[in-house]
Amino acid sequence: MLAMLCVDSDTDQLDKLTQDLAELNHRITILQATSQQQALALLANTSNEIAIIISAQILNDGNASTLFSHSDPDLIRKIIYGKIPNVEQLITCINQGDIDYVLTSPYEKSQLISTIKQQIHEYITQARLQQKLQASIPDNKVTQSPNSPVTSQDTLLDFSLYSDQKLSQLVINSLNKILEEKHLLGVKLHYSADHVLTREGERNYFLWFITKGKVLLKKRNAHGITQSMTTMEAGSIVGGMSFLTTETAFSTAITLTNTEVIKVDNHLFSKILQSNSDLLSPFTNLLLRNFNRRLQHSISTELALQESLKSLDIAYQQLLDSEKMVVLGELVSGVAHELNNPVAAILRGSETLISLMPHLFSDNLQSDNKSSPFLDLAQDTLHNGLSISALSTAEVRKRTRAIQDQVNDKNLAKKLVNMQLDQQQIPLENGRDLNESIQLLDKFHQAGTILRNSNACANRIASLVKSLKHYAGHDSKEVSMIDVHEGLEETLVIFESRLKNYNIVKNYQELPHIECHPIALEQVWTNIIANAIDAMGEFGALTLSTTHFTEQDFPYIEISIEDNGPGIPDSIKAKVFELNYTTKREGNFGLGIGLNISSQIIKRHRGNITIKDGSQGGAKFIITLPIKNSVTERKL
Repeated sequence: MLAMLCVDSDTDQLDKLTQDLAELNHRITILQATSQQQALALLANTSNEIAIIISAQILNDGNASTLFSHSDPDLIRKIIYGKIPNVEQLITCINQGDIDYVLTSPYEKSQLISTIKQQIHEYITQARLQQKLQASIPDNKVTQSPNSPVTSQDTLLDFSLYSDQKLSQLVINSLNKILEEKHLLGVKLHYSADHVLTREGERNYFLWFITKGKVLLKKRNAHGITQSMTTMEAGSIVGGMSFLTTETAFSTAITLTNTEVIKVDNHLFSKILQSNSDLLSPFTNLLLRNFNRRLQHSISTELALQESLKSLDIAYQQLLDSEKMVVLGELVSGVAHELNNPVAAILRGSETLISLMPHLFSDNLQSDNKSSPFLDLAQDTLHNGLSISALSTAEVRKRTRAIQDQVNDKNLAKKLVNMQLDQQQIPLENGRDLNESIQLLDKFHQAGTILRNSNACANRIASLVKSLKHYAGHDSKEVSMIDVHEGLEETLVIFESRLKNYNIVKNYQELPHIECHPIALEQVWTNIIANAIDAMGEFGALTLSTTHFTEQDFPYIEISIEDNGPGIPDSIKAKVFELNYTTKREGNFGLGIGLNISSQIIKRHRGNITIKDGSQGGAKFIITLPIKNSVTERKL
């Protein structure tokens, strides 16, 4: 009859536990022990078949962990209980003693009875299955007694009670026994390290049970480079899927250490299962577990890969921002100079305009007549100052000489020419002579010119600020329909201080608007133009060309940016888009990420970027982009 050992140094609690279990006396014998030493003595000397040990977590002379470690770990069910579980000792018990159940006291009697019944059932199931597998041999089936018939419970699911290690050991022990009975000793083999069991892409005709040692699984990636997948240890099955499906091996299996295996081919395995059908359920369970572990590993790897890709996306954005900061850092001094000049001009002009205002609206302009030819001419001169462009130096000299004799003053003649009044009759009103009238008209002209220059400077500042803000900003997640010429022009504005000594040629064709992320594309233009400037040095020529064409019924635009620098050798053209590969000459700082980022941006727009030799010996970058691109990645 089965027996249950109850262990507790608290005799009152032990008596209560025994009384609560009294209704199970017809199914199991209740044994008591008040110490670890007494319990171990009972385990060693009793003639009863101990099925369950239920022990308090703390004993006077030890603990449940030590007690459980001296019991049979394969069969005896182990239950621990206590009022306040000690977490550290509980973990130790789980790791060392293989606990099956933890019962917190005070407990409900119904809970205790239900738990014990379940543990009795599991013990009987495991004991019967293990007995059948270990006792059965080919052509000599175990005869079941009437008290333990083979029922529908002897199924695949019964082995879910086994740990991976126990189940694999059970299958291997059964295989060893069958092989010994069949005198098939050559099936059990020993290999040294670096022995190949299966080879990726080749047919595998064997099932390999690892009994000792370690086996590494390797697989080639998309680039043909072999990478390690996982390590299989004792109790694992190698080649299971290819063996069952007759497909080529998914991976290469190679021994890492001295390894012992059971090598079974299809014919032998079929013969084993036919002679001992009891092996089918545990083997199938073990095989499914191996597949499940591999699947779990693949899922975990996939999740880790997704996390890595997410981290890479974050790193990519940080890299993108870093490249922007590098380019902006190079432009700061030039932009500051560009902003300083128009601001200074506006300040000087405003101060001068303030000083001119009293003269422009003084009483000297008032006329007794309602109609004043001089006032009309003064207003026209003011408006001319707002709009007319300056004459060349040669033209001013020529026209000054032509009227100098009439005015009798070279400076006055020059002022009339600059105001383009040298062909006008100057009205003399309110007692002013010609000299005074010309000087007053010049003030009107200065006021108009100052206002014109101030407006131009203000527009210049606004353009620079807009370009910088636009470049330093972030694109919307949604794509936009834009004119690519606007982005090219804004990029040229940013670089204007560095392009003063360059000949800029624009061969623009009329283009349709394209669907894109405009700020991202402007970074492409920025990176390419910055590289061109660094390559050419202090002087050079930069040519920007655009066109559009149709290929296989799909419309595209093409942008080319060409310089007349030293060019890029054919040997490194294929490398310039690689990360950390810089095209900067000595003395020019470069991270080696600008062209790589540019390439990534163009690819994400489903476009293409190439390098060719320019017509003037420099480099020519050609970018092709689809006009309508519904699959453009929404977030760059």
